[in-house]
Amino acid sequence: MDNDLGRLSREELEAEVLRLRADQDERPGRGAEAFSRRDRSHASDANVLRSAIDRTSLPMILTDPNQDDDPIVFTNRAFLDLTGYGIDEVVGRNCRFLQGPDTEPDCIDQIRAALRDNRDLTIEITNHRRDGTPFVNALFVGPVFDGEGRLRYRFGSQIDVTEAHRNRRRLAESEERQRAIFNSASEMAIIVTDTEGWVTDWNVGAERILGWSAEEMRGQTVEQIFTPEDRANDRARKEMEGVLQAGHAEDERWHLRKDGRRFYAVGDMTSLRGVDGTHQGFVKAISDRTQERVAATKQQADAEFMRSVLASSADCIKVLDLDGSLSFMSEGGMRVMEVSDFNNVKGCPWPSFWQNKGHTDALAALEVARAGGIGHFQGGADTYRGTPKWWDVQVTPILGADGQPEKILSISRDITDQKSVEQQLAVSEKRWRGLFADMQEGFMTAELIRDADGRAVDFRFLEVNPAFAGLTGLPANTAGQTMRELVPDISQWLIDTYARVVKSGEPESFEIHVPELSRTFEVRASKQDDRRFVALFLEISERKRAEVRRAATTELGDRLRDVTDRGEISRIAAEVMGRTLDLSHAGYGQVDPDAETILVDNDWTAPNLPSIAGLHRFRTYGSYIKDLKAGRNVAIEDVSRDPRTAEVADALAAINARSLFNLPVLEHGRFVALFYGLRSEPGPWPPEDIAFVRNVVDRTRSAIARVEAEAQQKLLNHELSHRMKNMLAMVQSIATQTMRGASDLDTARDVLANRLIALGKSHDLLLGGTLSQAPMKSVIEGALEIHRDRPDRFILEGPTVMVGSKAALSLSLMLHELATNAAKYGALSSASGQVTIAWRIDGDGEDAQVTLRWAEAGGPPVVAPKRTGFGTRLIARGLAGSFDGEVDLSYPETGVVCTIVAPQRGFMAS
Repeated sequence: MDNDLGRLSREELEAEVLRLRADQDERPGRGAEAFSRRDRSHASDANVLRSAIDRTSLPMILTDPNQDDDPIVFTNRAFLDLTGYGIDEVVGRNCRFLQGPDTEPDCIDQIRAALRDNRDLTIEITNHRRDGTPFVNALFVGPVFDGEGRLRYRFGSQIDVTEAHRNRRRLAESEERQRAIFNSASEMAIIVTDTEGWVTDWNVGAERILGWSAEEMRGQTVEQIFTPEDRANDRARKEMEGVLQAGHAEDERWHLRKDGRRFYAVGDMTSLRGVDGTHQGFVKAISDRTQERVAATKQQADAEFMRSVLASSADCIKVLDLDGSLSFMSEGGMRVMEVSDFNNVKGCPWPSFWQNKGHTDALAALEVARAGGIGHFQGGADTYRGTPKWWDVQVTPILGADGQPEKILSISRDITDQKSVEQQLAVSEKRWRGLFADMQEGFMTAELIRDADGRAVDFRFLEVNPAFAGLTGLPANTAGQTMRELVPDISQWLIDTYARVVKSGEPESFEIHVPELSRTFEVRASKQDDRRFVALFLEISERKRAEVRRAATTELGDRLRDVTDRGEISRIAAEVMGRTLDLSHAGYGQVDPDAETILVDNDWTAPNLPSIAGLHRFRTYGSYIKDLKAGRNVAIEDVSRDPRTAEVADALAAINARSLFNLPVLEHGRFVALFYGLRSEPGPWPPEDIAFVRNVVDRTRSAIARVEAEAQQKLLNHELSHRMKNMLAMVQSIATQTMRGASDLDTARDVLANRLIALGKSHDLLLGGTLSQAPMKSVIEGALEIHRDRPDRFILEGPTVMVGSKAALSLSLMLHELATNAAKYGALSSASGQVTIAWRIDGDGEDAQVTLRWAEAGGPPVVAPKRTGFGTRLIARGLAGSFDGEVDLSYPETGVVCTIVAPQRGFMAS
């Protein structure tokens, strides 16, 4: 019997106690013998009960309310195993020793009330084991009376329901998260019903669109949102039956709002399945499409009207021959098809206007019309000017007197906008339907953390989706951590914004930039409850970068408009480029492709970084000079990994270049200049950034070309003025020299005429640039012929040196300037003056140095000019630019000396 009692449940034990109590009450007192038998029976029953209680797996205790403090007088092994106490630590103590810091005061009050009233109580309370760990106790407490109704004991049983309690809490939290997602779809009404169509849930979007609150609709039939005619046709029931048969049911129809107004909705109903896959109800999602419906209805009415007034119709109305060739098009049709002259399309086969499937549909519609029917299709066709459009087309026969098709009428309506709206609606529907399955946007729920004064100082992430972690760079296990734990220096304004959303209940949208990720997000935050909020993150980084690039392009154009200095143009371009692309250095430099060097005059650097202006050798920083010479852009994400720069990565790091781009500028196929940008950290160079730099390069080169053109024009004006003055002075000098040496007037006239003719030919040579390659002596003699008034006026000495056409023109111009100045102020202004022109070659090959020296003698004493005149500047500039050489002008008292040193290849330039 003991073994049987050891397996009794709590209910069975309680029944056994009641049975024993009933047996005790039924036995009458019959003297000492009866008392003795009863006493032995009770002792036997008590032993049985005690054995059962001790052996059961249900923790139990008995307390004695007749003793002070109601101590425990009996406990079984299960109770000791549950609490961890020994029997000596339990018996004789009030059971309040199980209470602890997590014990609920209201539960204690309920227990005290039950003990005071001597009634049964079942309650869940947090108790503590001997080691201090809490557990949730499903406690039963009840009084035990004797046969005379006196309270003898109190019985208590315990069950550890901690795990069940924890599971219920997890379930509640999961349901709350689902509710947050459920209500975030504010643009779509989502209605949940049971299997009979009674509403069980109703999201925020349903409240907004339909007008009823969730509390008003729970327990109501879903038919309440259907129109009277749909209710009469049992439309809701048919939809549910369709879901059970096909898995879902789509519909487009009118529905009712709370205020009785109708709205047109696009909806989809699906089955709500339980964890075990059983059908538990229906989910209906609907979107308000009233405006689109009204627009479509109006468009259809307009179409009917337009068909009745063909002459003024904006539709494309055409008449076709039976073979499909075009014979007529209405004025409105020509306008919509962008046809200025009908003769341009007359006789063309109408089906050839249509593309892809539209071409097949056009042929089929034409065939139907030929047979006397009405053809209809929708397809894409470009206008005459190539504008893509979408058309709704109807093709009907035009019957002759015999009742047979004689011509074909084709009416095409432009439905491009309608198609665009339909496509946008389809995208929107797909986005909302996919929201619950796989959100691509970052989504998070969080709760505010406030200080003692109630001010929001932080927030704790409750849940984030994978997209949120991927977008923001925060770890995937962000849930449970606070924002300041993850990002200690987060701006307070972000926390204040979320706090404002929670306080006001009004959703807010704002932008946030994460510099560490170079990303910008649009955040849409809304309130969840008095402490929590939800936020949706959309990345808009590229859009913001495009806006910055557009603004920078506008700024560059505005700032370069009136700048006339080449250096300032380059500096402005570098600054705009550097700021826009977040560079460490940016600039523009002139390139010597033969020496493989770049000279940077003015560069732009980020704050606190040194300038790198100066002369640099390309080979110092890598091997990509070959790409630049070939006109190819060079963009390197990481100089330490790219094979072209890996060996010199330290040299690049020394100038804060761990990522770089170089855009070469070529003139006539020759590498002449370079735009560069550097970053202090490795990173990609997106095509959009390179396109922006190319735009900057083009605008900068255009601005420099404008400045150069203006300078060239100014130079030409100065040269023309100077040359006119020199011409008059030369004519005066020639006339003076001629008259000084002439014996009579006729001789003077002939000599003067010949010299003026020679002067004209010299100017033809200088201005026409018709010289081909010739010996240097011949070039010099030709340039000075008009000044040779006696055979020994010029002494020419030097070896044979060939001079190209370009160099010959510049050399002639220079000698002409020197001779003109000598005729005005130097040796040629005196009858006894003389000029020696000598030249020599030092070295071999194209790089051999050619030295040419002009030396005057016999003229008036020379005084160095106080300022440099235009002619002197022209000599130095022309020579340096044409010969790649150097000019030295000196003014000893005996006469002007001009020395020219240049490589032979410079004199050979053509």
